[in-house]
Amino acid sequence: MSYFTHPQFLTHQELVNKRLDYQALNEAWRATLEPFTYISLERLLTKKEANEDILETDNVITITSKDYPSSNFCYKFVDDDDDDVDNDNIISFAQNDRIEEYADRHPTKGAPIIQTDTQNLKRFNSSIHTPITTTASKYLFSVVLAGGDEIVQLKASYRHQLSIRIDKETSCLYLDCFEYKATCLDVLRGGESPMPTEGETNAYGNIIFGNGRGDRDEGVTRTVTRSGDTHNDVMEHYKALVGKFLNSRVFRLGISLSNVQGIRLIAMPTDHRSVNRQPDSDNDIAAVLILEIAEPEDNFAVRTVRSKRNNADSFTLCPDWLPGNGTGSKTSRFYFYGSLTEMKSTAAHMAKLSKDIANMLEAKGSNTLALSPGVISVEYDSAPSYGSNKKRRVDGESNAFTRPLPSAWDGNIINIREVFEASLAREQNPAKRMMLRMMADPLSVIAVNQDPNSSAEDVMLSTMLGQQVAREGMDSVMDMSMNGCAQS
Repeated sequence: MSYFTHPQFLTHQELVNKRLDYQALNEAWRATLEPFTYISLERLLTKKEANEDILETDNVITITSKDYPSSNFCYKFVDDDDDDVDNDNIISFAQNDRIEEYADRHPTKGAPIIQTDTQNLKRFNSSIHTPITTTASKYLFSVVLAGGDEIVQLKASYRHQLSIRIDKETSCLYLDCFEYKATCLDVLRGGESPMPTEGETNAYGNIIFGNGRGDRDEGVTRTVTRSGDTHNDVMEHYKALVGKFLNSRVFRLGISLSNVQGIRLIAMPTDHRSVNRQPDSDNDIAAVLILEIAEPEDNFAVRTVRSKRNNADSFTLCPDWLPGNGTGSKTSRFYFYGSLTEMKSTAAHMAKLSKDIANMLEAKGSNTLALSPGVISVEYDSAPSYGSNKKRRVDGESNAFTRPLPSAWDGNIINIREVFEASLAREQNPAKRMMLRMMADPLSVIAVNQDPNSSAEDVMLSTMLGQQVAREGMDSVMDMSMNGCAQS
């Protein structure tokens, strides 16, 4: 297979100006193919500690002008698949034809749907694109919305599924959410997941080769024939995933910076961690950025990631798409949980655009979320209620609008535990099997003891580790697993 005909190269070419989309797709593929990697990610202390326990602390972070981003800031992160210690493993969202990042323009009320074609989709076009700045993505773990009839949480199942982006033109913060739900497949090292259907791979072909006019039959239920070559068979699964991902949607919620009346950035203290687990950088520290708005927002939009009919790729206004009964249009407070690096970056970008927010973050101006004497907690139930928000129709709203499934953002990857256990079961060496389990999921090592189907060797090794936990605590096993990961 030539490099220039390889499915991953062709997919990259198709999404050349949509860096966020491409990275989200890559992570959805990794979640599909690598259960060990994604189960291991659940052990990241940053992610484990990014929860409502932070709300009980008074470790409030101030943002001053020295924290503001430079004029040429662009979102960057380390590619975990690249072992190169040089800068080659830094991925930037800057576009090839511009030094800045840009994305599909957010629709405005009354604006007509823009007619597009393949060529003007792939280079900057001011009628359909706008400069934008992603500030949180890889380490944005969850978002909680409070103040409505119920508290709703969106959890990222894979990296980049949730993202915060700042639009300087409109002075808005956008929360972009990919609805695609990853399903783990047992396709490596002798796995036996069934091959995809020809219809699923045809969906890939319609987008990649169809030039907006793909007409291959996507309803064919006949499965693709195995080639006998593992790599080629895996690529058939990749094509099927790409077709599904590109035909899925991105949902957006907009928050006007002028509507923010309260803001608080809190970092989780790390003095409770063991010596071996102290943070190396702000990416290793959990944080929450809390925004309180003066009036409920009604700024929702949706687009297809990349459809075979190009006009579906532009954002259109839509009703409140969040789980619950009008949750988004009744929300008064938003909690963004992620790494301190990305939450600080988001707050700094907001402060640079809004003097009012800048004053709040420096404890100078009026701030409904200011840390008051004797009042620390900003728990969800304390969010103000705006009551029932009017359900107005918006221009561009389709009568055929289909709401996303709430499970799209439940933080889970379908079938991942089953594939994880099946992969371990194929390892013949009990000691290696237990080491792999400990490196990926130390807590499951202890559970082996209670499984009647476990082998005698696994039970013995599990018992030994259980005794170590009893003597030295769970951190000792975690430290062992971290050392094992470092040596592997």
